[in-house]
Amino acid sequence: MFSIEEFIKQYQNLSNPDKNISQEANKYILKLQQTREAFTVAQQILDQQYIQQEYQFIACQLIYRRLKEECDITIQPYLLNLLGRPLSNIALNQVCSSFAVIIVGNSQLWKGILQELIQLMKVKMPIGIEILNQIAIQSKECHSKKEQQKLQLEFQTQESILSEIFLSLLCVQDLNIFKQTISCIESWVQFSYRLFKDSKLIQQIIVLIQHALQNNALEYSDKLFSLLYEAVAYSQFNKNQITEDIVQQNLILMLEFILKIYNPQISVMFASFATKFICDFYPIIQNTQYEEPVLNMMVNIVNNPQRKIVFQTFEFWSQMRQNNLIQGVVLKILQCLIDRCKVKSIKLTKQSLLGESEDEDDYFNKTDYESKDNNISTSDFREHCKEIFISIYKNVEQINQTNSFFQIILSNLVITNPESTEQIIKSEAALFCLCSIIDETDFQINNQLVLQIIQFVLQLPNNQNYDIIVKTTLQMFSGLTNQINLNNELLLQITKYFFQYMLHPLLGSLAGVAFEQISNNSELINQQLISDCVLFLEQHFNDFINQSQLNSFVEGILKLCYRIYSKGNIDCIIQLFNFANNQFQLLKNINLLTKQQFTYINTLIIAILTWINSNIEEINTQVKQISDLLCSSISEPLINLFKESQNLSNNDELYQLVRMIMKVSNYQNHSQSIIQLLQISFQIFYQNPTQKYQWLQLITIAIGRSQEYQFISQWTIQNSQQIHQFCIEQYKLWRDSDLMKIYVEFVKECTRYCQQALFQSPYLFLIMEIISDAFLTLNSYEMQREILNFFKTLSQFIEKGQDYFNQIVIQIVTTLFLSISIINRAIIFQIIQILQFILKKDISSDELKELIYQTLLKSWGANKSPQQVQLVSQAILHYLKKTGDNGLNRELKLLLQNLREMGEEEIDYMHLEKVIKQQ
Repeated sequence: MFSIEEFIKQYQNLSNPDKNISQEANKYILKLQQTREAFTVAQQILDQQYIQQEYQFIACQLIYRRLKEECDITIQPYLLNLLGRPLSNIALNQVCSSFAVIIVGNSQLWKGILQELIQLMKVKMPIGIEILNQIAIQSKECHSKKEQQKLQLEFQTQESILSEIFLSLLCVQDLNIFKQTISCIESWVQFSYRLFKDSKLIQQIIVLIQHALQNNALEYSDKLFSLLYEAVAYSQFNKNQITEDIVQQNLILMLEFILKIYNPQISVMFASFATKFICDFYPIIQNTQYEEPVLNMMVNIVNNPQRKIVFQTFEFWSQMRQNNLIQGVVLKILQCLIDRCKVKSIKLTKQSLLGESEDEDDYFNKTDYESKDNNISTSDFREHCKEIFISIYKNVEQINQTNSFFQIILSNLVITNPESTEQIIKSEAALFCLCSIIDETDFQINNQLVLQIIQFVLQLPNNQNYDIIVKTTLQMFSGLTNQINLNNELLLQITKYFFQYMLHPLLGSLAGVAFEQISNNSELINQQLISDCVLFLEQHFNDFINQSQLNSFVEGILKLCYRIYSKGNIDCIIQLFNFANNQFQLLKNINLLTKQQFTYINTLIIAILTWINSNIEEINTQVKQISDLLCSSISEPLINLFKESQNLSNNDELYQLVRMIMKVSNYQNHSQSIIQLLQISFQIFYQNPTQKYQWLQLITIAIGRSQEYQFISQWTIQNSQQIHQFCIEQYKLWRDSDLMKIYVEFVKECTRYCQQALFQSPYLFLIMEIISDAFLTLNSYEMQREILNFFKTLSQFIEKGQDYFNQIVIQIVTTLFLSISIINRAIIFQIIQILQFILKKDISSDELKELIYQTLLKSWGANKSPQQVQLVSQAILHYLKKTGDNGLNRELKLLLQNLREMGEEEIDYMHLEKVIKQQ
């Protein structure tokens, strides 16, 4: 079945652009890996005299993957033979991995393996090191946790031999061997090796680091720091209570070494290791002679000019949140981080506003860092600074020195020259610091220093150079809105500040968000503020950046107006409604309007009507009259607009407007307009039903008010048959689930409010037939749920004795149980409710049980015995009767769920039989 020729062919097919061919090739290779023939095919490839290096590697990889499936020790001699062949390095490494799999998988090899590797290293050092490395790696990948623990315990008994190997290898004067050795030790540290228990190895590492630093060999020292970092991260010692003397001595030795070698030219890797060591082993430092030197060193590191190095200390300063550090220390950190938060480029872009990463240079001289590895983006750095700022503030708060915190921020807010980039970015960084702590702390805006900070930004002139400051200030004000209303004078100043930038092409969005935050403050009631807002809207209506911002601004004004209105003042609402009405009258001359003007006018009216609809229960008669006058006033130009422009490109935008008019209007005052809008809605729906089906929903909304307005009922009766006929034709043509969902809503509303339009329709049974067909054949949860809602409504309104009654009941029950095996479990409860309503119509229990039985035989019971189906049908009816008006029966719900293809559990027929006998 498997051959070398076929394997090579299938391997080549893996890169075939035809997915079917590449997938078949992948299946072939995976299947080969699962058989012992994998060894045979691999050996045949490797034994060829002039085989390509690529196929050497693939063959070695095949052996490795087969061994991972089944560890076969019989192939060990062949692997040993391969190590003597002239294979490529990557192929040899794969052979080493295979050796390690065999060793890890056979416990009888564990005892003497290290001694054998020592002998191998004397002849072939790189191969011996790689096998040793892979033993640790493969041990970590043991599928069984128990097996992994056995390996750990075994090799911990051989730590003295490992120590000798590592010490010998570290003495080899070869950079490649050195790198390979460090990688090997790291693998063992991550698996089981307790480095901090090995005094000789710790001392050797210290000597090597000292030697590397003296010779400025950073590549060597950073490799060793990386190893020590891993040793800390994977330390198996209890870090809060280190009891072993030898471990404690080695940790103190390492701590003293860290303090000794620190200098301002430290590398990122040293900072990373030192911080990790101090954080994880802080209990041996706390309240000892080392605590103050350690703290001073961390302060020095955080003051390093390289931001990447500063970044490494963040874990420590976050951990120090619980410690009452002396005030001077934390304030030094505060000033340092403000300095490091500065950015060289202050160009404001959409990316920077959205917080996306962009290419930025650190503010400090490029000589401070030579490689890209030593840099870190401003956005990443700032994100982590936030937590440190919060820590510092809470620290000074504990000792009642918060004014010192604000004083440092204030001292950085100095701009004597508007052209000075350095002064601008320094001020912005300080404001970012304040912005960071707003959500997490309880500082009060009435603090005199905070007020001075706010006044600083409010008094800055509208200068393009200050845009980066404005960006941060707007974000800061968004967080302060809960306190701003405590100071009316400041509130109005800040609102005007928002208006100053509301129309800015980039800052406008942030200004809009900040204004929205103020509007959301439920305690904010200020007549002057609202007047200023409405005036700004009137003066700059067409100047807003986009539709979304205008909508947010109008919604904000409406929230503010409502609070004034709740106190009995409706002047602002009337002013806003009048402005909206005047704007909409411009649509009488639509040819003179730009697309943006049209969109903005539409947006304004929709926002107002949506607000009315949301608060309709709490609005007084006078406001209702004003809103209805608004609807009446805009209906005429709206209808003319539809009539004059048969193919409106923006009728989707107008849909929302007509929808809100249908929802909030007093139809009695402009019945003719409502009828015209209904006619227009059907006309648009008729032109393109699969894309404009939402216009049928407008008719559906109006039908919901048929009982209140007789003319709506009359219009529905007159036009419903045409709608039914058209929708049935469209379903047969397109079978569109979205269109069907809206049509079912229409039929449901007819059932509730205008029964004549359904029950006297010549299409009644055809309507039921296509709705049932859609439920059974179209895969749409939303549509199915709406159909179930319709069935539930219909089962309440049908009357026993009517000509249609039996056929409709049969149609509903048949549809439900034909689909029961594939129904979504989330709507099972609706099926139960429908069956309950049907049962209440005094229909024969036996007839209903027989109907359920016959239907289940065709669907769920196709692979079941008739006796099982009969039992389930009887149980369903039993549970239905038992449920009554007391809510949903849990056992019935579980039974129906278990009829699904993905049922939760097997049906217990013996239990069902007992339940039925007990009735």
